[in-house]
Amino acid sequence: MPSPSRSGSFLVAVAAVLVQGCSAEGPAPRSCQTRAECSATARCISGACVANAPPSAVVALPSGALEANLLLAFDGSSSADPDAGDAIVSHAWVFRAIAADCAPPAVAGGGPLANVRFGCPGTFAVDLTVTDQLGAPAVATAEFRVAAYSGPALLAIGPDVEVGHVCTAEPARCVPSGSVALSASPTEAAPADLTLQWIVEPPPGRSLDANRRVAFSPASDASSPTVSIETDGQAISGDWIFRVEARDAAGVVASGIIRVIVGNRPPVLTRTLPVPDHRFDGTQLTSFGEVPFTVTDPDGDALVGRTVGWHHVGDGPEGTFTGTVLDVPGRVTFSIVVPYHGPDDAQFLIGGAGLERSIRFSIMDVNGAAAVGVWPIVVGNRPPVLVSAPAGLNVDHFYDDAALAYRAVAPLSTWADPDGDPLVPVPGAGTGDPQCPQLDVVNGTSTASCSLPFSGTPAVANFAGRHLVAQRVQDPWVEAATASTVSFEIGNRPPSITATPVALHVACSAGGCCDWWTDPETNLPECLGDYENWEGATLVVSGRWNDPDGDPLNVTVTGTPSQVCTPSACAVPFVFGGGSTCGSPTVGYATAAGDGAVTASAAITMNLMCP
Repeated sequence: MPSPSRSGSFLVAVAAVLVQGCSAEGPAPRSCQTRAECSATARCISGACVANAPPSAVVALPSGALEANLLLAFDGSSSADPDAGDAIVSHAWVFRAIAADCAPPAVAGGGPLANVRFGCPGTFAVDLTVTDQLGAPAVATAEFRVAAYSGPALLAIGPDVEVGHVCTAEPARCVPSGSVALSASPTEAAPADLTLQWIVEPPPGRSLDANRRVAFSPASDASSPTVSIETDGQAISGDWIFRVEARDAAGVVASGIIRVIVGNRPPVLTRTLPVPDHRFDGTQLTSFGEVPFTVTDPDGDALVGRTVGWHHVGDGPEGTFTGTVLDVPGRVTFSIVVPYHGPDDAQFLIGGAGLERSIRFSIMDVNGAAAVGVWPIVVGNRPPVLVSAPAGLNVDHFYDDAALAYRAVAPLSTWADPDGDPLVPVPGAGTGDPQCPQLDVVNGTSTASCSLPFSGTPAVANFAGRHLVAQRVQDPWVEAATASTVSFEIGNRPPSITATPVALHVACSAGGCCDWWTDPETNLPECLGDYENWEGATLVVSGRWNDPDGDPLNVTVTGTPSQVCTPSACAVPFVFGGGSTCGSPTVGYATAAGDGAVTASAAITMNLMCP
């Protein structure tokens, strides 16, 4: 605190705007090779993205008496930034009147020192905002009291001048946008015969040379000269200090200053952000586009220091995001490539956790004011569409002997994706048909897989017939706006029996005559044929019961218990109990085969043959 003997009194309150950094318990820093791989609030240091820490702002009040009409220097040079390789790039000064009868001074310069003069006593405050290279700010505020000037005024000094500036391109020339007139005259308290001399102190970084000039009219020793400030397109903004000295033969008697505040407006950056479509070619997802932009400077300043970066994270180890800058007309192009190895890779193009793509654009005018843009790039997606749905569809079924199930596959509706994306059924949507729960999409056609377990009894009638399958289809991100429900018939082809005769070789012996004939001439009987005595035997017959769908069959044969078998493994015993025959040695067997919906019947003849 200053000594109580100091003229006036002041209160100091310092406030800092903090930007949260990385805590010791936070996630591990993201690795990086370049700044572009880090977020906008971090930099790449030693291979890791390190969060930016805000600077600290410090205001030092002028030493000595704080009196009106005196030139007072406020010092912010003790402000600092804690980050290695970072620095404070701007100081913004704002003075406020708390309890005073005059307006506070204005400061256009961005340097660490603010030289101001207060036109009256009162309580004032100063806000100093410092900003580091990544745009993190900090604010320091000091409140103080300005006492009245304690000595007699020797010079009457004109007011400060605040103007903008304007530049032309041909020829390159920048000048204040309004008149700059100075004035100073000795007061009655001043000695007689004083001479005046005006000198200029340009803003920091605006030294006078062949391309930056100041001229006084009619001359620099006039009491009220008009000032010309001119550059050949170079920076012109800032606080121009015009100091006037009143001298006598013995030296400087009095002095004063007038600040000419030449303002600067930053460039104006406009852009149009697209939402580009994408394409899928089976191996990679791609998207291309461009961001049209314009940069104008309201003061006509030349633009310098343009930087453009293509920032991307969360797009997978193989994803790329690149582009170029085209100046006529202004546009930034971009190209996105995401290799596709499976469905999970789609999230590297759209919607993935942590996915971010942005174009970072910055440009400055020659006075140091910057226009900065962070342009997020979001890839668009068009949903799939229903092309057609079949009507009157019939499909055969087949029996899966390995799985012991009736099965059928029905190609249903056809879909198309405007982006060429792979299509899949909506997870968990269901088909509405318990026998056809599985839906696949192959080459744009949704296919229903239907099945019914075989329980040991032929029951194809419970599977064949009408089915109604609902289909909901999506690309990797969104569902088609239209669903499709298709009715179709699962057909059943009837079984058949091969009824060609079979031969049974059994032991036999001759018996008595079984058929007599009377000779009309002799009227004597003659034997036409003897009985054959046959022993009993069993013949196993296979390959006679067929089903084009491969269905299990319930097979019956006369004299044999019924059995269930598949056509490829159906062997049935034909039992002959023995006996005698007179005439053709044949035995007939009735047989039937049913698949649970249709039964086929036939008679199979057994030809008895002696060995």
